[in-house]
Amino acid sequence: MYMPAALGGAHGATAADQAPTVPTLTLDELRAKYELPNSRYIDIDGVDLHYVDEGSGPVVVFLHASYNGLQSWEGVTSRLKPRYRTVRFDFPNYGLSGSETKPTPAEKFHLIERNYEIMVGFIDALDLERFAVVGTSSGGSVAFRYAARHPERVERLILINSAGMPRTPRTDPLRSRIKFAKYEAMPVKPREFWELASTENFIPPNTAPDWWLDQVYDFNRREGALEEQKRYRFSTGDPETLFSQIQAPTLIMWGKDNPVVMHLEANVMQLWMTGAPSIIRKYPGLGHYPYVEDVDAVYPDIAAFLDGELDGELRRTARVKPGSDCGCD
Repeated sequence: MYMPAALGGAHGATAADQAPTVPTLTLDELRAKYELPNSRYIDIDGVDLHYVDEGSGPVVVFLHASYNGLQSWEGVTSRLKPRYRTVRFDFPNYGLSGSETKPTPAEKFHLIERNYEIMVGFIDALDLERFAVVGTSSGGSVAFRYAARHPERVERLILINSAGMPRTPRTDPLRSRIKFAKYEAMPVKPREFWELASTENFIPPNTAPDWWLDQVYDFNRREGALEEQKRYRFSTGDPETLFSQIQAPTLIMWGKDNPVVMHLEANVMQLWMTGAPSIIRKYPGLGHYPYVEDVDAVYPDIAAFLDGELDGELRRTARVKPGSDCGCD
Protein backbone atom coordinates (compact mmCIF):
# COMPACT_ATOMS: atom_id res chain seq x y z
CA MET A 1 0.00 0.00 0.00
CA TYR A 2 2.30 2.67 -1.23
CA MET A 3 0.28 5.70 -2.19
CA PRO A 4 0.99 7.92 0.86
CA ALA A 5 -2.39 8.49 2.47
CA ALA A 6 -2.32 9.93 5.98
CA LEU A 7 -4.81 7.74 7.77
CA GLY A 8 -4.16 8.94 11.29
CA GLY A 9 -5.01 12.20 13.00
CA ALA A 10 -1.63 13.09 14.42
CA HIS A 11 -1.66 16.67 13.23
CA GLY A 12 -5.08 17.53 14.61
CA ALA A 13 -6.86 18.45 11.40
CA THR A 14 -10.16 20.19 12.08
CA ALA A 15 -13.38 20.45 10.12
CA ALA A 16 -12.37 23.99 9.19
CA ASP A 17 -9.28 22.63 7.48
CA GLN A 18 -11.23 20.22 5.32
CA ALA A 19 -12.39 20.66 1.78
CA PRO A 20 -16.11 20.19 1.05
CA THR A 21 -17.50 16.68 1.33
CA VAL A 22 -16.41 14.58 -1.61
CA PRO A 23 -19.23 12.86 -3.53
CA THR A 24 -18.95 9.09 -3.79
CA LEU A 25 -19.54 6.79 -6.76
CA THR A 26 -21.39 3.49 -6.69
CA LEU A 27 -19.78 0.34 -8.07
CA ASP A 28 -22.30 0.39 -10.91
CA GLU A 29 -21.29 3.94 -11.81
CA LEU A 30 -17.61 3.01 -11.76
CA ARG A 31 -18.23 0.00 -13.98
CA ALA A 32 -20.22 2.10 -16.45
CA LYS A 33 -17.32 4.56 -16.63
CA TYR A 34 -14.28 2.29 -16.59
CA GLU A 35 -15.18 -1.14 -17.99
CA LEU A 36 -12.91 -2.20 -20.84
CA PRO A 37 -14.10 -3.94 -24.02
CA ASN A 38 -12.84 -7.26 -22.66
CA SER A 39 -13.95 -6.80 -19.04
CA ARG A 40 -15.30 -9.97 -17.46
CA TYR A 41 -16.49 -11.00 -14.00
CA ILE A 42 -16.12 -14.23 -12.06
CA ASP A 43 -17.12 -15.30 -8.57
CA ILE A 44 -14.04 -16.11 -6.49
CA ASP A 45 -14.79 -17.14 -2.92
CA GLY A 46 -17.80 -14.84 -2.80
CA VAL A 47 -16.13 -11.85 -4.50
CA ASP A 48 -17.43 -10.64 -7.88
CA LEU A 49 -13.96 -10.31 -9.37
CA HIS A 50 -13.29 -8.07 -12.38
CA TYR A 51 -10.65 -9.33 -14.82
CA VAL A 52 -9.36 -8.97 -18.37
CA ASP A 53 -7.91 -11.90 -20.37
CA GLU A 54 -6.38 -10.88 -23.72
CA GLY A 55 -3.93 -12.09 -26.32
CA SER A 56 -2.51 -15.54 -26.98
CA GLY A 57 0.70 -17.36 -26.20
CA PRO A 58 2.53 -17.91 -22.89
CA VAL A 59 0.49 -16.59 -19.96
CA VAL A 60 1.50 -13.54 -17.91
CA VAL A 61 -0.55 -12.61 -14.82
CA PHE A 62 -0.46 -8.99 -13.59
CA LEU A 63 -1.14 -7.84 -10.00
CA HIS A 64 -1.84 -4.14 -9.43
CA ALA A 65 -0.81 -1.77 -6.64
CA SER A 66 -3.04 -0.50 -3.84
CA TYR A 67 -5.32 2.41 -4.77
CA ASN A 68 -4.98 1.38 -8.46
CA GLY A 69 -6.78 -1.06 -10.72
CA LEU A 70 -5.96 -3.40 -13.59
CA GLN A 71 -6.19 -0.48 -16.05
CA SER A 72 -2.83 0.77 -14.75
CA TRP A 73 -1.14 -2.08 -16.68
CA GLU A 74 -2.54 -1.01 -20.05
CA GLY A 75 0.74 0.41 -21.33
CA VAL A 76 2.51 -2.91 -20.74
CA THR A 77 -0.22 -5.36 -21.71
CA SER A 78 -1.06 -3.56 -24.95
CA ARG A 79 2.53 -4.17 -26.07
CA LEU A 80 2.73 -7.77 -24.82
CA LYS A 81 -0.58 -9.22 -25.95
CA PRO A 82 0.39 -9.75 -29.61
CA ARG A 83 2.81 -12.43 -28.32
CA TYR A 84 1.55 -13.28 -24.82
CA ARG A 85 -1.75 -14.04 -23.13
CA THR A 86 -2.05 -11.25 -20.56
CA VAL A 87 -4.34 -11.81 -17.58
CA ARG A 88 -5.07 -9.14 -14.96
CA PHE A 89 -7.66 -8.74 -12.25
CA ASP A 90 -8.78 -6.25 -9.60
CA PHE A 91 -8.36 -7.27 -5.99
CA PRO A 92 -11.52 -7.22 -3.82
CA ASN A 93 -12.80 -3.71 -3.10
CA TYR A 94 -10.45 -2.24 -5.72
CA GLY A 95 -11.05 -1.13 -9.28
CA LEU A 96 -14.25 -2.71 -10.56
CA SER A 97 -14.25 -5.82 -8.37
CA GLY A 98 -16.94 -6.33 -5.76
CA SER A 99 -16.36 -6.36 -2.02
CA GLU A 100 -16.08 -9.28 0.36
CA THR A 101 -19.31 -11.15 1.04
CA LYS A 102 -17.80 -13.40 3.70
CA PRO A 103 -18.17 -12.43 7.38
CA THR A 104 -15.19 -10.55 8.81
CA PRO A 105 -12.96 -12.91 10.81
CA ALA A 106 -12.42 -12.22 14.51
CA GLU A 107 -8.95 -10.81 13.77
CA LYS A 108 -10.07 -9.22 10.47
CA PHE A 109 -8.88 -10.27 7.02
CA HIS A 110 -5.11 -10.13 6.59
CA LEU A 111 -4.95 -7.91 3.50
CA ILE A 112 -2.06 -9.56 1.66
CA GLU A 113 -2.93 -13.13 2.66
CA ARG A 114 -6.54 -12.60 1.64
CA ASN A 115 -5.49 -11.21 -1.73
CA TYR A 116 -3.20 -14.22 -2.09
CA GLU A 117 -6.21 -16.51 -1.42
CA ILE A 118 -8.17 -14.66 -4.09
CA MET A 119 -5.30 -15.10 -6.54
CA VAL A 120 -5.16 -18.84 -5.82
CA GLY A 121 -8.88 -19.17 -6.51
CA PHE A 122 -8.66 -17.05 -9.65
CA ILE A 123 -5.73 -19.01 -11.10
CA ASP A 124 -7.53 -22.29 -10.43
CA ALA A 125 -10.81 -21.02 -11.90
CA LEU A 126 -9.06 -20.06 -15.15
CA ASP A 127 -7.16 -23.37 -15.11
CA LEU A 128 -3.78 -21.68 -15.60
CA GLU A 129 -1.08 -24.32 -15.23
CA ARG A 130 2.20 -22.49 -15.92
CA PHE A 131 2.66 -18.75 -16.19
CA ALA A 132 4.75 -15.68 -15.38
CA VAL A 133 3.67 -13.27 -12.64
CA VAL A 134 4.21 -9.51 -12.59
CA GLY A 135 3.43 -7.72 -9.32
CA THR A 136 3.93 -4.13 -8.22
CA SER A 137 3.84 -2.46 -4.79
CA SER A 138 1.34 -4.35 -2.59
CA GLY A 139 0.61 -6.58 -5.59
CA GLY A 140 4.25 -7.59 -5.44
CA SER A 141 3.70 -8.92 -1.92
CA VAL A 142 1.00 -11.19 -3.30
CA ALA A 143 3.15 -12.17 -6.28
CA PHE A 144 6.16 -13.33 -4.29
CA ARG A 145 3.93 -15.23 -1.86
CA TYR A 146 2.37 -17.12 -4.74
CA ALA A 147 5.75 -17.80 -6.34
CA ALA A 148 7.13 -19.11 -3.02
CA ARG A 149 4.16 -21.38 -2.33
CA HIS A 150 3.51 -22.61 -5.88
CA PRO A 151 6.92 -22.99 -7.54
CA GLU A 152 5.55 -25.66 -9.84
CA ARG A 153 3.32 -23.09 -11.55
CA VAL A 154 5.40 -19.92 -11.74
CA GLU A 155 7.79 -19.88 -14.68
CA ARG A 156 9.07 -16.33 -14.18
CA LEU A 157 8.53 -13.57 -11.63
CA ILE A 158 8.79 -9.80 -12.08
CA LEU A 159 8.62 -7.53 -9.03
CA ILE A 160 8.31 -3.77 -9.62
CA ASN A 161 8.91 -1.61 -6.52
CA SER A 162 7.47 -4.46 -4.50
CA ALA A 163 6.09 -3.97 -1.03
CA GLY A 164 6.41 -6.60 1.68
CA MET A 165 9.64 -5.67 3.46
CA PRO A 166 9.73 -5.03 7.24
CA ARG A 167 8.67 -1.53 8.28
CA THR A 168 9.28 0.83 11.19
CA PRO A 169 7.14 3.87 12.10
CA ARG A 170 9.67 6.07 10.27
CA THR A 171 9.67 4.01 7.07
CA ASP A 172 5.95 3.30 6.93
CA PRO A 173 4.66 4.89 3.70
CA LEU A 174 1.29 5.49 5.39
CA ARG A 175 2.76 7.46 8.27
CA SER A 176 1.19 10.86 9.03
CA ARG A 177 2.88 13.82 7.36
CA ILE A 178 2.36 17.54 7.76
CA LYS A 179 1.76 18.09 4.03
CA PHE A 180 -1.28 15.77 4.20
CA ALA A 181 -2.64 17.03 7.54
CA LYS A 182 -5.59 18.94 6.11
CA TYR A 183 -6.94 15.74 4.55
CA GLU A 184 -6.49 13.37 7.49
CA ALA A 185 -9.95 13.70 8.95
CA MET A 186 -11.64 13.37 5.56
CA PRO A 187 -13.11 9.90 5.06
CA VAL A 188 -13.07 10.36 1.27
CA LYS A 189 -10.17 12.26 -0.26
CA PRO A 190 -10.65 14.92 -2.97
CA ARG A 191 -8.79 14.82 -6.26
CA GLU A 192 -6.34 17.47 -5.02
CA PHE A 193 -5.17 15.03 -2.34
CA TRP A 194 -4.30 12.42 -4.97
CA GLU A 195 -2.56 15.10 -7.05
CA LEU A 196 -0.43 16.01 -4.01
CA ALA A 197 0.22 12.36 -3.13
CA SER A 198 1.32 11.63 -6.69
CA THR A 199 4.24 14.03 -6.31
CA GLU A 200 5.84 11.42 -4.04
CA ASN A 201 5.47 8.72 -6.68
CA PHE A 202 6.23 10.48 -9.97
CA ILE A 203 9.64 12.14 -10.27
CA PRO A 204 9.93 15.61 -11.87
CA PRO A 205 9.85 16.54 -14.66
CA ASN A 206 7.45 13.58 -14.94
CA THR A 207 3.97 14.04 -13.54
CA ALA A 208 1.05 11.68 -13.02
CA PRO A 209 -1.05 11.47 -16.21
CA ASP A 210 -4.61 12.75 -15.98
CA TRP A 211 -6.13 9.35 -16.85
CA TRP A 212 -4.28 7.76 -13.92
CA LEU A 213 -5.26 10.52 -11.48
CA ASP A 214 -8.89 10.29 -12.60
CA GLN A 215 -8.95 6.55 -11.94
CA VAL A 216 -7.20 6.71 -8.57
CA TYR A 217 -9.51 9.50 -7.42
CA ASP A 218 -12.65 7.74 -8.65
CA PHE A 219 -11.74 4.25 -7.40
CA ASN A 220 -10.97 5.65 -3.96
CA ARG A 221 -14.24 7.51 -3.57
CA ARG A 222 -16.22 4.35 -4.07
CA GLU A 223 -19.33 4.10 -1.94
CA GLY A 224 -18.71 2.00 1.17
CA ALA A 225 -14.98 1.59 0.52
CA LEU A 226 -13.95 3.09 3.85
CA GLU A 227 -16.05 0.61 5.82
CA GLU A 228 -14.65 -2.23 3.74
CA GLN A 229 -11.08 -1.14 4.50
CA LYS A 230 -11.80 -1.44 8.22
CA ARG A 231 -12.30 -5.19 7.73
CA TYR A 232 -8.60 -5.68 6.91
CA ARG A 233 -5.35 -5.66 8.85
CA PHE A 234 -1.80 -5.59 7.51
CA SER A 235 1.55 -7.07 8.46
CA THR A 236 4.58 -7.99 6.39
CA GLY A 237 5.00 -11.44 7.92
CA ASP A 238 8.30 -13.23 7.18
CA PRO A 239 9.48 -12.04 3.74
CA GLU A 240 13.00 -13.44 4.15
CA THR A 241 11.68 -17.00 4.36
CA LEU A 242 9.29 -16.42 1.47
CA PHE A 243 12.01 -15.05 -0.80
CA SER A 244 14.24 -18.03 0.02
CA GLN A 245 11.48 -20.39 -1.20
CA ILE A 246 11.10 -18.81 -4.65
CA GLN A 247 12.50 -20.93 -7.48
CA ALA A 248 11.46 -19.03 -10.60
CA PRO A 249 13.91 -16.73 -12.40
CA THR A 250 13.13 -13.24 -11.10
CA LEU A 251 13.50 -9.71 -12.44
CA ILE A 252 13.46 -7.03 -9.72
CA MET A 253 12.71 -3.58 -11.14
CA TRP A 254 12.95 -0.32 -9.22
CA GLY A 255 12.53 3.39 -9.83
CA LYS A 256 15.87 4.53 -8.44
CA ASP A 257 14.53 7.92 -7.33
CA ASN A 258 11.50 6.42 -5.60
CA PRO A 259 11.26 8.33 -2.28
CA VAL A 260 8.53 6.08 -0.90
CA VAL A 261 10.29 2.70 -1.08
CA MET A 262 14.09 2.95 -1.40
CA HIS A 263 15.83 1.14 -4.23
CA LEU A 264 18.20 -0.65 -1.83
CA GLU A 265 15.28 -2.91 -0.90
CA ALA A 266 15.76 -4.54 -4.30
CA ASN A 267 19.24 -5.61 -3.22
CA VAL A 268 17.94 -7.08 0.04
CA MET A 269 15.32 -9.07 -1.86
CA GLN A 270 17.99 -10.45 -4.17
CA LEU A 271 20.19 -11.31 -1.16
CA TRP A 272 17.36 -13.37 0.33
CA MET A 273 16.66 -15.22 -2.93
CA THR A 274 18.84 -18.27 -2.28
CA GLY A 275 16.66 -20.63 -4.30
CA ALA A 276 16.20 -18.66 -7.52
CA PRO A 277 18.37 -16.80 -10.03
CA SER A 278 17.58 -13.10 -10.24
CA ILE A 279 18.56 -9.83 -11.83
CA ILE A 280 18.01 -6.21 -10.78
CA ARG A 281 17.21 -3.29 -13.03
CA LYS A 282 17.07 0.25 -11.60
CA TYR A 283 15.81 3.32 -13.46
CA PRO A 284 17.22 6.78 -12.60
CA GLY A 285 14.62 9.53 -12.73
CA LEU A 286 11.67 7.19 -12.17
CA GLY A 287 9.59 6.64 -9.05
CA HIS A 288 7.06 4.20 -7.67
CA TYR A 289 5.02 3.53 -10.81
CA PRO A 290 7.63 3.37 -13.61
CA TYR A 291 5.33 1.37 -15.92
CA VAL A 292 2.92 4.35 -15.81
CA GLU A 293 5.53 7.08 -15.58
CA ASP A 294 7.62 5.99 -18.58
CA VAL A 295 6.54 2.65 -20.02
CA ASP A 296 9.00 3.02 -22.89
CA ALA A 297 11.88 2.98 -20.39
CA VAL A 298 10.87 -0.23 -18.61
CA TYR A 299 8.99 -2.30 -21.19
CA PRO A 300 12.11 -3.44 -23.09
CA ASP A 301 13.45 -5.12 -19.92
CA ILE A 302 10.08 -6.73 -19.17
CA ALA A 303 9.86 -8.16 -22.68
CA ALA A 304 13.50 -9.24 -22.79
CA PHE A 305 13.19 -11.03 -19.46
CA LEU A 306 9.99 -12.83 -20.44
CA ASP A 307 11.63 -13.85 -23.73
CA GLY A 308 14.64 -15.27 -21.88
CA GLU A 309 17.07 -12.75 -23.33
CA LEU A 310 18.40 -11.71 -19.90
CA ASP A 311 19.03 -15.23 -18.61
CA GLY A 312 22.78 -14.88 -19.07
CA GLU A 313 22.79 -12.07 -16.48
CA LEU A 314 20.89 -13.94 -13.76
CA ARG A 315 22.66 -14.61 -10.45
CA ARG A 316 21.82 -16.52 -7.29
CA THR A 317 22.79 -15.78 -3.69
CA ALA A 318 24.92 -18.59 -2.24
CA ARG A 319 24.75 -19.59 1.42
CA VAL A 320 28.12 -20.96 2.51
CA LYS A 321 28.92 -22.53 5.88
CA PRO A 322 31.97 -21.11 7.68
CA GLY A 323 35.10 -23.06 6.82
CA SER A 324 33.59 -24.77 3.80
CA ASP A 325 35.11 -24.78 0.34
CA CYS A 326 32.84 -22.36 -1.52
CA GLY A 327 34.70 -22.71 -4.81
CA CYS A 328 34.98 -18.93 -4.99
CA ASP A 329 38.60 -18.81 -6.24
